[in-house]
Parts: sequence; structure tokens; C-alpha cells
Amino acid sequence: MKKLLSFLILTSLLISMSPPVHADINKEYVIIVFKDEIDQKAVENVNGEIEEEFNSLPVVTGEIPEAAIEILERDKDVLAVEVDQRVSIKGQNPDWGINQIEAPAAWNSQLTGKGVTIAVLDTGIATHEDLVVSGGISFTSYTNSYTDDNGHGTHVAGIIGAEKNEIGTVGVAPDADIYAVKVLDKTGSGYLSDIIKGIDWAISNKMDIINLSLTATMDSFALHQAVDNAYNQGLLVVAAAGNHGNTDGTGDTVEYPARYESVIAVSATDYLNQRGRFSATGNSVEVSAPGVKVMSTYLNNSYVSMSGTSMATPYVAGTLALLKQANPTYTNIQLRTNLIASTQDLGVAGKDSYFGYGLVKAPVIVNSAQQEKVVDVPAKTEVKTQIDNTQQLVKQPAPQPIKIVPKKQEVKPPIKKNMVSTISTNASSYKVGKTVEVSVKVVDKGTKKALANSTVKLTITPPKGKAKVVTVKTNSKGQASYKMATNKYTTKGYYKLSTATSSSNYNTAYSSKTIRIK
Repeated sequence: MKKLLSFLILTSLLISMSPPVHADINKEYVIIVFKDEIDQKAVENVNGEIEEEFNSLPVVTGEIPEAAIEILERDKDVLAVEVDQRVSIKGQNPDWGINQIEAPAAWNSQLTGKGVTIAVLDTGIATHEDLVVSGGISFTSYTNSYTDDNGHGTHVAGIIGAEKNEIGTVGVAPDADIYAVKVLDKTGSGYLSDIIKGIDWAISNKMDIINLSLTATMDSFALHQAVDNAYNQGLLVVAAAGNHGNTDGTGDTVEYPARYESVIAVSATDYLNQRGRFSATGNSVEVSAPGVKVMSTYLNNSYVSMSGTSMATPYVAGTLALLKQANPTYTNIQLRTNLIASTQDLGVAGKDSYFGYGLVKAPVIVNSAQQEKVVDVPAKTEVKTQIDNTQQLVKQPAPQPIKIVPKKQEVKPPIKKNMVSTISTNASSYKVGKTVEVSVKVVDKGTKKALANSTVKLTITPPKGKAKVVTVKTNSKGQASYKMATNKYTTKGYYKLSTATSSSNYNTAYSSKTIRIK
């Protein structure tokens, strides 16, 4: 049965074929398809040998003399006689979305995202033969590794930049530098504080683009400030619009952080350029990209198909990487403007709540005359305005950019060093009434020298209720401590202890630990 099925997939695979080599050149290995029932005598009568009969189909495989092929083809009970052929997948099989956004045209223009850095804030990225990860960090409490233990982050990373290496699939920007920032755990969920730390890391490490294939249902002032800060520092922030859109496409269902002005909100389309029925809708939607049944990299060196605005978002991040490579001197506002200007309008004319300005398209290198026209595009970005419930489209005034404080052209500050902050407790589990003793050790990452007078912000997040923040300083040994008393009124459950440590001329360091009070 397997042999027949592998032969039938010729119609759906990109293949290369070569006939098998046999010692007896006068015989051919064939597949014989009968009309109703297998006729063994018909094969024997031409001096053939049946090797295998299929259970549910009137089909056999075996060897017959080459001259007997025509004889069997004339048999009224035989539908076909075919020489068996070796079938194999040839090279890469790009996802349908790659052609939909016209990425191959960009590659032909030597645009591959080379030199552009992208931080993927997700579940991490797994080791995969089709991926090269430039580095990363984990902000989750249970592991220091940024390796993916869920699969979502690996899938997202593959859409952005799976290698153009003749195997598997290929990403939009195969030469972009991808960094794994693990902010979500193996269940695909995580703390808002960890996501904010990830954004801060991306800013400190001078990423060009942040990919946020994640959503929160409620507004957060802290998250809003974080993405605004990233945008004001020159980064491009791209986020999933969300997968809780109404089937009929009504209502404003875009989630956070995609709703914020500083973020490019992405909706999902299928191969017919229709809205994915799950895709969120609303005036915040800025652009759309392929997000239905997208094939990409996954755990254990495998490939799977997934759907969601999470898949559409990395298509946009990859496209921005191509734009950044093509226009290295452009600001993030100019790149955002060009992204919008190059979209293919979908749905009703103009910007709408389904597709925003339209389907993203990969850029190509243009001649000098065309290049001047592109440069002259004003550096503007979207101002979101409300549209009524009838979704009537009205022309809006020219959008204005988010206000950014211009950087002073002064002597650059010295490059900050890195430090390591380690949090520990005197136990991992406590009965109510016991005191939790928290200790934080801060050292220089390179020299391991203790860092005195460092500021440690300790956030204690209970299983229910508001988090508590305390600030302590390290002593001459680089140590800081805090005691948390518990009593019969203390909420039982798991507590997350997280620190953000700052010191002069050092990048902020983070650490976290989970304890249980029972």
C-alpha cells in the first residue's frame, strides 16, 4: 500500500525522478492497475513475477519483461502498466505565504534581511537544522535556557528566517539575525513583567525589530510604556492582532499590545486573501499577512502547519527586515510608512478593520529614479481614529508620527558592561508563620567581582492580589537581603520573586525564583 501511495503523491510534491537500476536489463519493475480484480495469470503468462498485492486496491507490483509492457496494456482487464519510479522531495518546499507576499522577488534583488536583528519574544527557539539563532536570553522563572519547550516560538522564528539551504522550508528574511527571548513557558503563557523585561532587553541590545506573537486581553500601563519606549528608541514593534475575532467580522476585537499606536497590529489572511475567520478586527489593524495553515519549523527538527495571527506577525517582521536592509539609513517611522505604502489593498477600498492598509509585500531594489521617489515619502505613521459601527470608511487627515525626542548629536556614552544578578531563598517551600529570607548576589559578568551599592528592585507577585515592590541596596560583598514575614492571613500558593538590578555603567540584570507558601 505504501508504494502506491508514495507514487500518487507525485501530484503534490516537488520531485526528482530516476528509474531504478536492475541487473536484468530486459525486465522492468512495474505497477499494474487492474479494472476490478487482480489477474495473476495475466502476469504469469508474460513471464512476470508478482512481488506484492495491495489489500484494498486491485494493484500489484513486480517484474515483467520490458517487451511485455505493451502486451499487458492491451489486456482488457488492465487499466495501466507503469514503470515504478523513485520519488523524493526535492530541496525546499516554501510555505504558500512566501509567494503570496512575493518574497522570492526580494531575494532576487539580493534582499535577505542580512545585518538586521530581530528579537522574537516567545516560548524560545529550539535547535533546528533549518534555523540559526544568533543568541538569546530567558526571563522565565524555571529555566535559564532560551530553548523552546512549546513549539510556538520555533514556528514563529522559521517564518521570519528559516535558512535558504535547500532543505525544509524558508523564511521571509533567511539571513536576518534572530534572537530568542524566552518570556513564555512550556504552556505558552507567561508574566507581563517578563515580557516587559524582554522588550527592555531588546532595547538595551539594540535590536532593530521586536516580534510579539502574543496577546493580553487587558490594557497595561507598564506594557504600553515599554512598547512606546522601544518605538521611541528607533525599534519597530510588530504584534499579533489576536485570534478572538467574531466569525462575521464585527466589532473591535484587537488585543494588547497590538492596540497601542507604537505597535504594528497584524491580522491574518488565507491563501485566497480572505480574512482568517478567527482574526481580530478593528481600527487598530494596520496590515495583514498570511496566517492560515502556515508551514514552518517546529520541535525535534520537524515542520508543522499552524494558524493564527501569531503566524501572520513574523511575516511582517521578516518583510520589515528586508525593507531595513534595502534602506539602512531610514528611521523606524520611514520604514513603517514604506511598509504601508507597499501593501496590496484587500477588501473594501482603503484602510479597513479586516486588513488594515492591506497585505504586506516584500520590497525589491529599484533604480535611482524610483529610489528618489521612495525617499521622498514623508516619515509619517498611523493615528488611529474611531469609525462607527457601520464600518463606513471616511478619508482621514494625513497621519502624524508618535512624538520622539530627537537624539542629541553628542559624544556617545561608554558601552555599558554586563552584570549577573542571582536570587536565592533559605527554602523553596514555607508553612504560614515562617519568614522567607531572600538574598540577591550581584557580580560583574566578566570579572565576577562583587558590585556594591547596586539598586535591586524586588517584585513579589502573590497567587492573588497586587504585587509588592521593595528596593534594597547591595553591600560591599555585592549582597542584598530582604525578609518577608508570613502569618495565618497570608495567601497560600506559589509566589514569584523577581528582581531588576541596576548599577552605574551596567546594563540592567534580571533574575527570578518561585516559592510556595502552604
